[in-house]
This record gives sequence, C-alpha cells and structure tokens, in this order.
Amino acid sequence: MSDLSTASGVNYTKIAALIANTGSLSDLVDGANQWGTKLRAMFDIYTVPTGDTLHSDAVLTMGKLPKGARPLAFYFAQSGGGEAAVGTIKIGTTDVAGASVLTDMTSATQQLIPALSTASDSVLTAASVVTITIATQDVDAATVLVLVTFYLVED
Repeated sequence: MSDLSTASGVNYTKIAALIANTGSLSDLVDGANQWGTKLRAMFDIYTVPTGDTLHSDAVLTMGKLPKGARPLAFYFAQSGGGEAAVGTIKIGTTDVAGASVLTDMTSATQQLIPALSTASDSVLTAASVVTITIATQDVDAATVLVLVTFYLVED
C-alpha cells in the first residue's frame, strides 16, 4: 500500500484528457453510468466562410435549450487562425459563464467553462437560444468554432 500525496478523480482525469486532446467527449459524457438519463449535451459547430470574418460584435447562435433545462458547463474549441478576440456565452440575453470568458482566440484552443451559479441554480422557464457574442476583434475566415452545452433536464 502506498501513501498518496496527490490523486485525481475519474471525471477530472477525463476532462484533463479532453483538454489535452488525448481523450474524447464520449469518455466524459457517460450518461448511462454517471448521470442516468438526465444529462444532455447540445453540440453545434460553425465555420467562418472563406472570404468573410465574424465581426467583433457578432452574435453566433449555437443551439436552443428546452424549457426546464439547467445549464451546467460549456466546452468550447476553436481551430487555429483566429484573432485576439474574446467571446461571451449567453442564454437568451443573460451572460451565463462570465463576460469575455472565451479568451486567447489567436490559435487553436479548447476550454471547459462552468456555468455561473446564477445560471445553474434554476431551470429555464422557456426554451432559450445559446449564443456566443464576439468582442474586441474579428474572427478570421475558415476558423472553426465548436460549442457543446452540457445541461440537466429535471424529471
């Protein structure tokens, strides 16, 4: 038997592997064994068209959550070739993850962002769109943006 000075939980290990690009999202989202049938993930992807840019105040719609959803976290990934833009994740018009939480969009990036407690403490009273609002810089053509929204649906 050994005396451990550090250790990592199962889900932390899965998230770290996902961030290091050595794991897969299916490893993290194990609905049958960890969350029952309540955990849901909404996936969306957008590629900035060739010859265009996503303007510095653009609003990019990345899905619609159902009434009764409780947002937990967001996984954001971006291909290389972006600008020094930042982004804010919103549900409806409400900032749900912190202003300009999407940072360092100058190169390929992956971020796992928890929802603010103000968003996760209560369920949505109506179906609501999830958006990314871009700020400070344009996002270049051919940049791929991915957003996965993790949420619970109450019984």
